[in-house]
Amino acid sequence: MNVLVTINCKGPFSVYRAQIEMICLLQNKGINIKVIGFYDTKVKDFFDKKGINNSNTFPKATIDKHYIHDVKNIIVNENIDILHVLDGKSLRNCVLAVKKEKVKLITYFGSASLYWHDLSSYLTYLNPRVDKIICNSIYVFDHVKKQLFKKNKNKAIKIYKGYDPNWFESVTPFDYYSMGISKNSIVVTLAGTNTKNKRITDFIKSSKFLSTKKEVHYIIIGKFTENKNLEKFKNESPIKNNIHILGLRTDAVSLIKGSDIYVQTSLSEGFGRAISEAMSVGKPIIMTDAGGCTELIDKSCGIITPTKNPSAVGSAISSLVNNDKLRIEMGSNAKKRMKKVYHINDTAEDTFQLYKQLLN
Repeated sequence: MNVLVTINCKGPFSVYRAQIEMICLLQNKGINIKVIGFYDTKVKDFFDKKGINNSNTFPKATIDKHYIHDVKNIIVNENIDILHVLDGKSLRNCVLAVKKEKVKLITYFGSASLYWHDLSSYLTYLNPRVDKIICNSIYVFDHVKKQLFKKNKNKAIKIYKGYDPNWFESVTPFDYYSMGISKNSIVVTLAGTNTKNKRITDFIKSSKFLSTKKEVHYIIIGKFTENKNLEKFKNESPIKNNIHILGLRTDAVSLIKGSDIYVQTSLSEGFGRAISEAMSVGKPIIMTDAGGCTELIDKSCGIITPTKNPSAVGSAISSLVNNDKLRIEMGSNAKKRMKKVYHINDTAEDTFQLYKQLLN
C-alpha cells in the first residue's frame, strides 16, 4: 500500500506532533508512506530519523499549477493508492491533481465550520472527488454529516485525534517562582488564540467569582492575547495583579505542566489540542460545554460548565483550588484517560483500517 500524505506545520513541533507521530506509526504497520508539505528542520530531522520519505513541497498560491503537477507526478510515478491530505490549503490543489486519477482521496476536518451553502467548500471538503472526511470527534462528525447529502453522508468518519502522555515526560514543568509567584499559590492556565470563539474574557471575568482564601494566579498563553481588550478586563478583576498575560509562547506545554488546573472557555471546540496536552501532563480540566472537547473528559477528571458563564467557571475553579486531594486525583485520572481512551496508537490503527476498507 502506497500512501502520499500532505501536511502544513506552520508552528511549534508540539502543535503537529499528533499528525507526525500518526504518520510514523502507519509506516510501522507496513505502509509505504511519502510526506510532502511545509515544515521546519526539526520536523524534517524527525521524519529522517524515522525513515519517512519526505519533501518540503507546498502550494505557494491558492491554485498552484506547479504543485498540482508535482502531486500528479508523485501519484503516477510512485503508484500512490491513497492521498491523505491533512491541511486545507493543499486540499484545493490536491482535488485538481487527482481529478482524473484512480487514487483515493482522504482529508481531515477538526471543527464545526463546514457548510453546504458555502460554495467555496465544494472546491475542497465537499468536492465530489473527496472519498472520506476524517472527523476528530463525534461533535465534528455529526456536523460534517449534516453538510453532506444522501449517500455522501457515508464520506464522514469519526477517528479521534489521539495523544501519548509519554511525549511530554521529558518536558520540565515551568517554575512560576521565577515570575514571583509563591510556591503555595494555585496556578490556573488557559492557552488559545484570542478570538471571539475562545472567550478568554470569560476566563478573566471568572476571577470575580473565586471563593477561596488561597492565592490564585491566572496564566494566559496564546496568539493575540497581548491585545488591549484583555487588559481592560484584567484591570477590572479583584486579582488583577495575579493575572499574567504571556502572549504566544513556544513553551506552552511547560507552562501548563507547571500549573495546577487547566481551563478552556470556548464557544466551540472540535476536540481541543491544548486540553489533550493538559490531560497528557496530568492536569484536571475545567471546560465549557463547547462541543467535541466535552468528549475528552468524564466526571473523574474534569468539570463542564455552561458557555458564556464566568460565574460557573469561577465556582468550578474554586472547588478545585479548595480541595487538594480532588484536584490531584482528577489530574491523575486525566492522564490515565488519555492513555486508555484517546491514545495515538488507536488513531493510527483506525486510520489503517480505513485505508484497507477504501482499497478493498
